[in-house]
Formats: sequence, structure tokens, C-alpha cells
Amino acid sequence: MDHRRRWATLALALALGAGLAGCGSAQESETAEPTQTEPVAQAPEWAAWSPVETGETARGEVCFALSAQELIRRCNVRWAKAWGEDLLPPLDQWMAYGVGTLSRRGGVEGRQYQSLQDPNNYAEPFLSLCLAREEDRVLEVVTGLSQKNYTGAPTTLFQAKSLCALQAFFPDLTEADFAALYEALSQNARYAETWETPLPARVAWQDGVACYLLLQIGEYDQFHIRPADPALLAQWRAAGVEVTEGICPKSPQPNPTEGDVTP
Repeated sequence: MDHRRRWATLALALALGAGLAGCGSAQESETAEPTQTEPVAQAPEWAAWSPVETGETARGEVCFALSAQELIRRCNVRWAKAWGEDLLPPLDQWMAYGVGTLSRRGGVEGRQYQSLQDPNNYAEPFLSLCLAREEDRVLEVVTGLSQKNYTGAPTTLFQAKSLCALQAFFPDLTEADFAALYEALSQNARYAETWETPLPARVAWQDGVACYLLLQIGEYDQFHIRPADPALLAQWRAAGVEVTEGICPKSPQPNPTEGDVTP
């Protein structure tokens, strides 16, 4: 009987020990704080975009090394970030005007396309593309504002489309940056007479990209984006156009610390 009591006592002690251990584990699991992971900030899609370079077409025209499809994609990415929807449809849904200057003086000659969000509203500010005749290369991007609609909304939409088009080339350009740029480009600008060849009051350029306003009586107010080589810049300067460098403010570079070594 003694040995049976000893085995029973040992079994009871083991059972109690196991129960206490189990309760302790459960209590620890209930009181332990859950592990939290900090959300990882995702870089915007345009942070990976390559800068747009300039080149020449087979005809010797200065062009952007950018296809219509890529420009449309970039514009839609930036527009959707601000407005939650695409701005531009595929190119085959644009109004095609054939080869010419789209009845605009001062524009580049090439295959002309125009896009409106409402195809039945010709008073809506437009965005147009000029492409090389035989190649899918952008020669120029133009936004236009009808002079018959000087109410606030069309003007705001015109500038919003101009900003979006310019963000395809300078994706970090902000609304504040563009507002300052637009004010500088339009300062003291005058409307050319109907018989005059319109010239921009001033041109801003950076990394081979030039932008400017063209104003002429009877024509749309136009915001142009086109590739600029030294010859074109010299041509503008010779005509008395003020040419300034700088479109998108560049991020300041960090100051070197004492531990930095300059090679």
C-alpha cells in the first residue's frame, strides 16, 4: 500500500505541475502585447521614371525620346493622383488632324492630335500632341484655352492640364512651383496682332525641355512644351525673347559633414 500511495502522490504532483505550467503559458500569451510593424512608405510611381531625353528624328527634327503612349501614361498617373481618374484616353480615341500645325501659328509641324474630356464641348481647354511624321516621337505638347471663356473654371482647368503635361517631364513639379513658373512666363506678356507671328514673352528651359506661353488675338491661349537645343534657344534670343534656365526647382543637396572626405 505504501508504494501505491507514493505512486499516486507522485502522479498527482506531476498533474498539478503540468496544470500550473499550462495556466502560466495561457496567462503569458494573453498579457503579452502584440507585435506591431510600422507601415512601409511606398515611393510614388513617378519616382522611378527616367528623365526625358531629347534627340532627332530621321528627318532631322528635334524631338523628345518619348512615345505618345508613354506620355499619356505619365499624364494619367499624375492626374489620377490629384483627381482620382485618368485625364487622357488612348491615342486612337483622340481627334486626329493629320499633318500640320493644328491651325496654330508658332506650333511645330507634324501629326496633330487633340484630346478633350468632353468631345462635345469645344470650349473646354484642350491638350494636344504633335508627333513626328514617320515615328512615334513627341515633337511638342500644347494645352489651349479659348479666349471666349475667361471664367474661372476653364482657366483653372487649362492651368491644371498644363501642369499635368509638364509633370510628364518633371514629375516632382508641384502646384506651387507651376504657379510661380506660370506667373513668370505671363508677366508683361502681350497679345500679338492677328497679322503678327507670335513670339513668347519669355521661355523657361531645363534639361532640354522648354516651355512658354503664346498669346495672339483670335487664337487660343497656348502653353507649349517642346524640346530645345542650343540652336532654338539662340533663335529665340536673337528675336528678343527672354530665355531663362529653370523649370522645376531642384532638391537641395545635403551639406558635407566633418567626417566626409572629398576625393
